[in-house]
Amino acid sequence: MAAVLAVHVLFVVARALTVGGLDGFVVYDGRAYYRLALDPLTLRVEDAGIAFTRPAYWQARTGYPLTAWAASLGGRPALVPAALVLVNLLAIGATALVAARLALGAGRSAWWGAVPASWAGLLVGLGQDLTEPLAGMLLLATLALARSGHHLLAAAALTAAGLTRETTLVVAVAVVVAGIVPGVVPGVVPGVVPGAEPVRRPGLRGAVPPWWVGVVPLAVYAGWRTWVRARWAEVVPEPPSDSVLGVPGVELVRYLGSALAHPLAELPNVALLVPTLLAMAVAATAVRGEGPWHERLALAAYVLLLTSLPVWDRGQAYLRWGCEPLLLGWLLLLGRPSAGPARALPALVAAVWVVTATQSLSYPSTAGPVGGWWSW
Repeated sequence: MAAVLAVHVLFVVARALTVGGLDGFVVYDGRAYYRLALDPLTLRVEDAGIAFTRPAYWQARTGYPLTAWAASLGGRPALVPAALVLVNLLAIGATALVAARLALGAGRSAWWGAVPASWAGLLVGLGQDLTEPLAGMLLLATLALARSGHHLLAAAALTAAGLTRETTLVVAVAVVVAGIVPGVVPGVVPGVVPGAEPVRRPGLRGAVPPWWVGVVPLAVYAGWRTWVRARWAEVVPEPPSDSVLGVPGVELVRYLGSALAHPLAELPNVALLVPTLLAMAVAATAVRGEGPWHERLALAAYVLLLTSLPVWDRGQAYLRWGCEPLLLGWLLLLGRPSAGPARALPALVAAVWVVTATQSLSYPSTAGPVGGWWSW
């Protein structure tokens, strides 16, 4: 944990020197969380020089700014920029700690815990005051607690994760579905193999948390979001939701075709995208194999969701969407022998981290290395 934390602290120092202090981390989406860290229940469209465009959307993700508000002693403006960074730094450190304990429990080296904590989607969140580090830590805590049978605490952690970043609630849906549909050993099909019956994995059914562990976070989030949208309805009506989901794989193929047509311009993104796709592919192999049924269901859903998005030209987008599938895939692969695709995951994650760190150091400035060509 100390090594992971130290490397991320070095990134924070280097980025702060490059962008002129921690205020330089407050960019784009991070500006909304900065506003909410000043006043989590604000009803002002504009404050501190920042105007909300989708206030109900941002306020529904209250977990991160609310934590920063508390860390800044009630949203003191002089302390908020540091609090936003500190919360994410500590979340990454806690992720490394929990992951190391899980790795040791699976008979692996504690260094395996550095893998999910070093995923570059968390680095993007750290460098731009975003929700991914805290949401990722809460999601990993949820999975660890559920595996150990602490279901009430797991429900509480997943509720907090959902109020931080709603994409984590895919796990809540998976818990509910897994409580209804039993998991079976792949390849055993009743009626095809004579006398074959569905074979439940040893301990698999017991590894699935009770249905209410998924229902509670979904209900709390639905209630919170409904209340938030209602209070903003007369101030700034929420714009219509435009779904960006498409046919899985189509947008990725389309982007790769565009990259081939403009190889020099797209080389920085391709250098980031290739190891990212390889890491996602390794994580996705965990869908088939041993592991709690709800975790494998959630991983399959996250991979399907990721491949259906038109995000492949923007590294910070696909890295952030990759946080949950990478974390789940890593956790499921812990139970596999060290041979096989899992061996490549640490090296791939390290490569993605290094490329992301160099490309995002001066973001959003274009005055980065090689005249801004390598930078985002």
